[in-house]
Amino acid sequence: MEKIIQTIIAQAGSAQFASLTYRSKSRNELARFNVTIGANYHSLVERSKLALELLPISELVEKGVPAELVEKAKQNILASLTKTLEAHARGEQNSDYNKIGLYSPIGTNGLNLNLNDNSIQFFCLVNSKVVLEPATKFINSRPLTIAQNKIKKLLPIGKFREFALDLANVKSVRIDGQTLVID
Repeated sequence: MEKIIQTIIAQAGSAQFASLTYRSKSRNELARFNVTIGANYHSLVERSKLALELLPISELVEKGVPAELVEKAKQNILASLTKTLEAHARGEQNSDYNKIGLYSPIGTNGLNLNLNDNSIQFFCLVNSKVVLEPATKFINSRPLTIAQNKIKKLLPIGKFREFALDLANVKSVRIDGQTLVID
């Protein structure tokens, strides 16, 4: 495990883009992602809050958010983003975040060690996704949660993604120019 972590740290330092094929644990979907690494989460939250404040309700309805849920969903997201920014100002994480203290950073490019199971968590911005095998499991969410998720996808924060790279599934790490490729 230590050898894999050291390899990723050494090679990820100069990479700005990554490509990975990933099987979702929750939905069992296999997809190839092209991502940007090293994004500043705080900046994403700030830009998302501003974008949401400026986003007209009519546009959200046009994007498929049910009219009766738009205002409540928008207010919930604004409250969460505001709480996150306030926590960051104190040097803390949002208390609603259910993974506080779970990760230890590895380098500066969005790689973290999960302190519970020693897996590597990879935080990045998704640029593109190609589904190779569709989902076989489906998540049953409340209508308000679905509405909030639709709105978040329209915001900069909607591209932020966490990938759990279980060490048993990491076959190799290699660099192709400035691109970190994880197979």
